Amino acid sequence: MLQTFVDESYGANDYYVGGIILNDQQLAYLEGELLDLKRRASAQFGVPEDIELHAHEIMQCKRLWRCLKGSPHEQVYICKQVLEAVVASGAVVHLQGVNVRRLNARYRYPDSPYAVSLRHMLERVEEHCVRLGERSEVLLDILDESDTATAAIAGYVRRKTPGYRPMHLTSIVHPIQYADSRDHLGIQAADVVTYVLRRHLEVQVAHPKALRASRMLFETVWPAVRSNRKWEP
Repeated sequence: MLQTFVDESYGANDYYVGGIILNDQQLAYLEGELLDLKRRASAQFGVPEDIELHAHEIMQCKRLWRCLKGSPHEQVYICKQVLEAVVASGAVVHLQGVNVRRLNARYRYPDSPYAVSLRHMLERVEEHCVRLGERSEVLLDILDESDTATAAIAGYVRRKTPGYRPMHLTSIVHPIQYADSRDHLGIQAADVVTYVLRRHLEVQVAHPKALRASRMLFETVWPAVRSNRKWEP
């Protein structure tokens, strides 16, 4: 049985859903590395050992990560350590997004950007499972669409997904599960991965140092990425 952890990242005109897929041994390794990272961050910065690895809060020095204000090197270093652990674990990463402006312009009653991106990402999980002859449980960060998305995805056991590559999502364990990211290191890893990938792809105007850091983080996680697509309806 595989485990897939999912989180989202978005801007005004784009929406991405990212997932990392691991087996039990890979997950144990990843969790061990992230727990060690948290212990080191606690010793160095005085944050709680159970602090959440949340990319936006780390990079913007929000909430418990406000201790990093004025320390951009440390902000980038922490995210890089998460990405290195994901790659070293052997995890597989998928990122699927959508152009929100074009989605809303093309369809009178479009599915939400989250629903579209999640469906596309889970199609990649399905393909991965079929190749390995495995099934995968899916754990996602809680958000307002959780109940609606759970019901919609479960429907693709009986009917195929829409689009040019329709398929049944029969290798995914249903119902997909939503949980508080603070309690799951896998979701925290997915958060950092999705944030870094989306930011490099979409944020092109920034201070040169910020752009260089964004590219370095992107290149760090890239060896684990198996799909990276933004749908332009």
